[in-house]
Amino acid sequence: MGETKMTSKIATVLLAAYLASQLTACSTTKGANVKYKEQQTIDDTHPRATLILGSTELVDNVLITNVRLGEVGALSRAGVDVQNLTDERYTLEYKFVWRDKQGFAVDSGNMWHRFVLSPRKIKSFQSVGKTQDAYSVQFTVRFPDDLFIETDKQDQKAKPFFD
Repeated sequence: MGETKMTSKIATVLLAAYLASQLTACSTTKGANVKYKEQQTIDDTHPRATLILGSTELVDNVLITNVRLGEVGALSRAGVDVQNLTDERYTLEYKFVWRDKQGFAVDSGNMWHRFVLSPRKIKSFQSVGKTQDAYSVQFTVRFPDDLFIETDKQDQKAKPFFD
């Protein structure tokens, strides 16, 4: 009978641990500590891609998914899909940043590109790393009037100007 009680206690502990893990899974965070709901709006399954929604208002409204990485000769190529999950029309910007195997940016001159995302539509974007060191990619989508613009402007002003 002692063995049955021990088995029962182990089953109770395992059940409690399982329930606790399910409760903590509901409060998972992504990106800059932005909580997401049941619908995950960033596909973070590709090990060589980091996808960022640069505005909290885009969480649950825009989906970044279908990451594809391949090779074009000696260079890396990436493709990403962005889908509008709402009935609203968005004017947004995107940017690819290529990184080497150590995580350092290898294409600091990349620009933001503006695009319009119609209701419920999907747009595909592609980029090719400009050097053979380009290994992983960071893809960011944001509103044009976001805080990142001010940060980029400040970064540009801080850089020394050489003749």
